Amino acid sequence: MDGILEQQRQGYEDIERLEQAIVDLMLQNLTKHRYRLVREQKISSLLDQIQARSKLLIDMESDSTGLRQKEIDGMVEKGFDGFYERLALIHSYHRQHPDAVVNLPEMEYIKYKNNPEDIEEKRRKLVLKAKESGVEQNPELAVIEPESLQMETFLTAEDDEKLDTMFSGEERFGRYVDLNEQYELYLNLKDVKHTSYLDYLVEFPRFEAYPRKKKNQQKYVEYLQSLREYFEGFFLRAMPLFNVPKTHREAEEEFAQKWQKGEVAGWQDDSLDSSSGQSLFCAACKKQFEKDTTFAAHINSRKHKKTVARLQDEQKDGEGSADAVLERALDEKLEQDKETAWLEYIVRTYALVLADKISDTKANVERRQALTEAERNQEIDEEEPEFAEDDDDKDDQIYNPLNLPLGWDGKPIPYWLYKLHGLGVKFTCEICGNAVHRGRKAYEKHFQESRHATNMRRLGIPNTRQFHGVSSIEEALSLWERIQKEKKQEVVNSDTFEEFEDSEGNVFNKKTYFDLKRQGLI
Repeated sequence: MDGILEQQRQGYEDIERLEQAIVDLMLQNLTKHRYRLVREQKISSLLDQIQARSKLLIDMESDSTGLRQKEIDGMVEKGFDGFYERLALIHSYHRQHPDAVVNLPEMEYIKYKNNPEDIEEKRRKLVLKAKESGVEQNPELAVIEPESLQMETFLTAEDDEKLDTMFSGEERFGRYVDLNEQYELYLNLKDVKHTSYLDYLVEFPRFEAYPRKKKNQQKYVEYLQSLREYFEGFFLRAMPLFNVPKTHREAEEEFAQKWQKGEVAGWQDDSLDSSSGQSLFCAACKKQFEKDTTFAAHINSRKHKKTVARLQDEQKDGEGSADAVLERALDEKLEQDKETAWLEYIVRTYALVLADKISDTKANVERRQALTEAERNQEIDEEEPEFAEDDDDKDDQIYNPLNLPLGWDGKPIPYWLYKLHGLGVKFTCEICGNAVHRGRKAYEKHFQESRHATNMRRLGIPNTRQFHGVSSIEEALSLWERIQKEKKQEVVNSDTFEEFEDSEGNVFNKKTYFDLKRQGLI
């Protein structure tokens, strides 16, 4: 059995190999989303192993049992004699087990260096070479089989099976989010606006729009918990390297500060602290009411009066004052409100982190609504096409000597269409950072786009029709200066060009007329 020091050495060696494996994975240039997702999950698993080994090494360094120091003292006392004793034990073991298999540590991590896409490309070329040679049974095809391909890379058959069951069809391997279940829970809430799934994807983080007095429902809390659990699970599945605990901790600190200041969205005005008599919460009965009439009827009800009388009796018996009981009820209500507000806040935080994926989901849902069922199924099949031996077009390169733009089918557009739209003429806009636009139509259109308008505002110039066609910063500034001078000149000229006539028929300009009138001369 290895000693403590040898276990520590092995632990440090394993950590270095794990770190190198992570570097090898990060250096691979992967294009397929499926492979990139598996790589992130592998890196997350390797990081967990590093943390586990580091924790074990820290425990060994602390030497709570004293075995490490005892081993060091024994090595000091025996000196080289202890070394030769251990060497003799090793020789004795190998003499007794001459056929023992030695598992080299580096062989376990060599698979992280191989790029699965490169191996697939190599196999594809071998298959094409076999086809060109016309030999059906080509020996070269046995060099790389699908099973051996998976064994030589970080991608295994278990990873493929795991991915197939990890995501729903709507999530498409973590590209999009699937909130259909939460959407159904939302529709079952009381007094909610029934919207489509597309509108729900935009509006679901706006919890302040939901009535404050109805947020105490158990269904509403369950709905928020469902959103939170889904997002946290989605991070683990689709974004395994995302630091969820850090985001949770930062959000918790921000929420505590905002709650203390009363700045949490949707919870600024707390009716429980209102002194205007509009509170709809009965502290004695611990019930929340939605309408003033219902609350007034409850106050005058026999059940409420019995509860108040019971609290007064408890006060007389010394079990605590009625005010203290009511205060505890209010505190419990505030604590429940704080928990509900925290759920809203953390869900809103997760939604901000996943804003791009939610936006992509909305666009994907809109696009898929225009497809037929057959087209949807075909799209799923062609999601990430694998190499097929009978595919003759894989190795064909697109012939495009004129460097024509590609159309919707990925092929160059016809030359006559290229000339018709004037795509050979390039226009540069200095205001947009020397962006190049091909064709007059695209160039004219970009003046009304947000990018050009934003850059114009940065220059302090309004993006009006007068600046349409101006792409130079110097020209735009000079034109804006000239426009401002003309406006000032128009104000000055209005005083001289406008004429007024007095009672005697004398004609004066505007300024002279009002000056004489103020002096009482006309």
